[in-house]
This record gives sequence, C-alpha cells and structure tokens, in this order.
Amino acid sequence: MRRMVRRGLLLFWAGVAISAALAVPAAAWERETLAAFHERRARLVRETGGDGIIVMFGYGDAEVASSVTSFRQNEAFYYLTGWNEPGAMMMLVPKPARAGGSGIEIDKEILFIPPHDDRPGSYHGELWEGPKLGPDDADATARTGFPSVKSVTLLQSEMQEALKSFNKIYTEMTPQPESGEEWFIQDMQSRLKKAAPLTTFADFRQILTRLRMVKSPGEIALIRKAAEASVEAHLAAMKTVRPGVWEYEVAARMVYEYQRRGCEWSAYPPIVGSGFYSTVLHYDQNSNQMKDGDVVVMDVAGAYGGYTSDITRTLPVSGKFTPRQREIYQIVLAAADAAIAAAKPGMYLGRGGTQGLHQIAFDYINTHGKDLKGQPLGQYFIHGLSHHIGLNVHDPADYNLPLQPGMVVTIEPGVYIRDEKLGIRIEDDILITENACEVLTRRLPRTVDDIERAMGGR
Repeated sequence: MRRMVRRGLLLFWAGVAISAALAVPAAAWERETLAAFHERRARLVRETGGDGIIVMFGYGDAEVASSVTSFRQNEAFYYLTGWNEPGAMMMLVPKPARAGGSGIEIDKEILFIPPHDDRPGSYHGELWEGPKLGPDDADATARTGFPSVKSVTLLQSEMQEALKSFNKIYTEMTPQPESGEEWFIQDMQSRLKKAAPLTTFADFRQILTRLRMVKSPGEIALIRKAAEASVEAHLAAMKTVRPGVWEYEVAARMVYEYQRRGCEWSAYPPIVGSGFYSTVLHYDQNSNQMKDGDVVVMDVAGAYGGYTSDITRTLPVSGKFTPRQREIYQIVLAAADAAIAAAKPGMYLGRGGTQGLHQIAFDYINTHGKDLKGQPLGQYFIHGLSHHIGLNVHDPADYNLPLQPGMVVTIEPGVYIRDEKLGIRIEDDILITENACEVLTRRLPRTVDDIERAMGGR
C-alpha cells in the first residue's frame, strides 16, 4: 500500500491509536548484556589514552531508507551501544588525568536519543514506525545501560561543557570498508566541526577495528546461532535441489529456513549459481533453472542478533557428482581441511609461507589436479581464503595481525573453471581457540559421500 494511503488511514484513527501504540513495548532482538557494551566503551576510552572526548552518531532513518527497508544501526555505533533505534548519539568523557594517578576511567557516558514524536503528521514518528524509547522515560537507563540518557537536543551543550576540560574529539573520520558510509561519515564530521571549530579531531577507526577482531563470549554465542540457523537452511536446500528447480526457489527456501529460526535478515544477498554461474563469485541474480549434470554453488547465510555467518556448499544438481566434479571437489575439500588443520593462534590468513593459511590452501590446489589443458589449478583459485565475520559478513580487520583466540573467520577455498562450467567452493566458519580452532559449521555435510547421502533423501 502506498505511503499516502497509509497516512490517510492512520490520521483517521490517530486519536485512538497513539495511546494504544505507546503502551506496546518495541520488539527487541537478542543481544549481549548491557555490561558487555559498557566494557567496550570503557576499553575504547582507555585505548584512546583519555586525552579527549568520544562523540559518535548512529544512523537516522535517512541513512537506511527506512521507508523501504527495516532499520539497521551503524555497526560501530551498535558495537559500542547495543542500541538499534534511529537518531541516537553518544558521548564518552574520560576523567581528567591526575598527577601520579594510574588508569583511565570514564567520567560520563551519555546516550542521546530523540524525544517522543507521536504527531499524526510526522512521517517517521511513532504512529508510523511504532513506539520508541524517549529520554524522559523512567526505564531509559535500565533499557540502554547508559547511566545518563538525554535528548539529542542537548548534545551541543553537553559537548561544549566537556570541551572545557579537553580539546580533542575522537570520532569516525574514515568509513568502514564496504559499508557505504562515506556520505554519513562526511556529514557527521561536518556537523561536529561546525559545533566545535577550534577542536582537534582524531580517528578511532583503527582502535575499534582491533577491538572488533576478537569476539566476546556473547558475540560468539550469537554467531553460533546464526551459523546453526544457516546450517538448517543448507540442509533444507539439499532436499530441494534437483533438475528443473529454479535457483531463486532454492534461495527463497533457504531464507525462509533461517529467518524462521530467528535470523533478522540475510547476512548478504543469497548466491545460488548453477552451471556456468557456479564460476561467478558474487552471482546473486539466482534466475536460472538448474540442469542435470551441473553443480550449484550455494553461498547463503543469515544474521542472528545482528551477527553474521557465511556458509557455502557445492552440490550436484542430479544428486550425484560426475567423476570430474568429484575430482575437483575433493581437491578443494582437502585444501580446506589443510587450512583448518593449520588454523591456530599465531597463524595468518593471507600469504605468509608456512604461517599463511591462504598459502597452505593455494599450494595444495596448485599441486593436485590439472585443467583440461594439463595446467595446474592454482590459477583458478582467484579470491582470498578467508575473512573475519561478526556484525558484518566482511568484518573490519587488520590482516597484518596474527590470529588470536576469540577471532571468528571463514575458510573458503574455491576453484572456478569457466571452460568446464565448473565452480566448486566450500566455506565454513571457524572460531580460533587457545591452541587450534573449532569449526562452527561442522554439522553440515562436507564430503562427497555425505552430500550425496543427504541429497538422496529428496
């Protein structure tokens, strides 16, 4: 229904609906404890050295085009606040340094949120978007975990007061890679510099990236749930794939399966590519009908509590791999197994000789099997082996740093031979532990025999 039609209906019922709507609590997804978010804020203050205040903006409705999609918070802001409503801002003020003192502590933690807006004609008000928390609500501090919750209209005065003791503002000066935040970051900086033109600004992006690389127990628990729901989606797909089925049918079934298990959205656009399109890495049109004799690459996963998973399996459309498909599949699987066996603290994800997981996988692929011209297969492994996952499926990371316990990464070797219309990718999510790693997606069939067995019950 078009927006203006909805507006007319809502205006008609405005007098009755406003009070009823505000009495209904907003639905909330699962998140970490409020104490976990507080500790992150405290650590960020310590890592910046306590020589300036930290100011950060969350997304507003405009940043996510909320009229056509559900609201999703800026990842960095959510990581520090756990707050998923639009228009919020945050300020952290360290305690002034004292002579002979040790340790850096937070003096003020303030979350600024919009006041209630229940005007019938307000397009993004609570009558349209549902009830929101207001700064004057009695439970504001309990629900946010911030000791102080104020109206966004007070940010300017609170910031000016804090700057009497500091002359530096830490904020986001560079956008997160692959986030599309360029305009948002520029606008935030412009607003801050206009409000404090004589203040020095510093970027905390690198600090936050390092913090996000090692996941907390709460983050790991949410990633596990995303992975488990996504595994169920892949198991359902193994019962769905057959000649004559359209790729979009498989994608739709998988999205249904992980969303019915609590995932809020797809971690990325579902990729279901068969035949030639199994060799196209980010093919997401999903518009072809699957044919006997082809393989289909399914790179599909959901996000739970905002945290992503990333899983790929390659299936024979007929339910049985051909000898050539089996040969290439087993090479890719062995490369994945070699990388997983080597994954532990101190190793690197990139090319780094015996310490680089990518090099281990590449070397295996390049020394096993040939293409139809007798050439090694390494030339067909055309992407990286791994990336971090978290609030983003390509979570921010410094790939010059070694793996540490608590990091969650993918292992995803692949071979894509276009001349043969044959693409094979196998992707699992692993948690780096104290001495090795744990495969979070181990319940999903990986071997040729297990996949054929799982598909045999169709």
